Amino acid sequence: MRLLERAALDGHTAVRTDVVLAALDQGSVDDALSAGQVVDAGGLLALEGLATAEEGVAVELQGLAGEGRVAVVLGDVPDGADAFVVDQVDRRPLDELAGLLQSVPEDVPVLLAGDPDRLPGPHPGAVLRDLLAWGEVEVRDLRPATTGPGTLGRLAAAVRAGQLPPADPADRSLVVVACADDATVLRRARQLVSDSIPRSFGVAAADIAVLAPLHRGVAGSRALAEALDGTGAEVLGLHEAAWATQRRAAVVGCFGAGTAGVVSRAMVYELALLATTHLSVVTAVGPALPAAVATGVTPQRVTLLAGMLAES
Repeated sequence: MRLLERAALDGHTAVRTDVVLAALDQGSVDDALSAGQVVDAGGLLALEGLATAEEGVAVELQGLAGEGRVAVVLGDVPDGADAFVVDQVDRRPLDELAGLLQSVPEDVPVLLAGDPDRLPGPHPGAVLRDLLAWGEVEVRDLRPATTGPGTLGRLAAAVRAGQLPPADPADRSLVVVACADDATVLRRARQLVSDSIPRSFGVAAADIAVLAPLHRGVAGSRALAEALDGTGAEVLGLHEAAWATQRRAAVVGCFGAGTAGVVSRAMVYELALLATTHLSVVTAVGPALPAAVATGVTPQRVTLLAGMLAES
């Protein structure tokens, strides 16, 4: 069902039944259920593949928790830990995570690592959030108080604390470019990539990542890729870049006007962590950007895992 597939692209593993019925007739839903394409999870509808993968994760986690040999690490697990480590637990595809958990050797403790302040990956699900909400596993917070030296390190620490400090005109490591509309976002992004950043920092376009929170839209990643064609810069969705975790010398984060409802503290935090030398934030969302950082409110993904875990 296309509605559920579109929701999965936004990270949801399920959609409320009433929302689906508002868009589709009951007969279409019944047909999808009869064909085994969709699963009814008591007020939620999910694609069969995603529901099966979440159930696989839930079963393995419940088993490990029952044996007392699983814990969650917030941050990075130190090298040499005597455990089966699954890092980026909130960014892995659900079926991959289920497979990893199934492969855990007998009697070996398991550490599931992730950072709730960062973005989840591009794959559907919110495993770390659901694990923390479950409350049945030990949680060890190993995140450092600071996130690195220099302006961008201080920016990341400030954003994680809910503050968006103004850019210092004397320090070009961080530049905020306010735009009136999405067309200006595209134009300024191209200007930054093709001229301003290479000239000011000696950074080749190939070392610049241009990131947007949404693929769709006038200033989404697809439109940016077309506008920046031929520059040599790589254009990605912000969630895909977070999953890849490959830092770049320079990052251009683009927030078109259509992202005002989805912009979050985690997005800005991710941008600060991904850039090593320079970060440009090109924004047409006005006060929505600092407000999102201050409140820390993140659009919540709808999943089945939390309910599955609670059934244990």
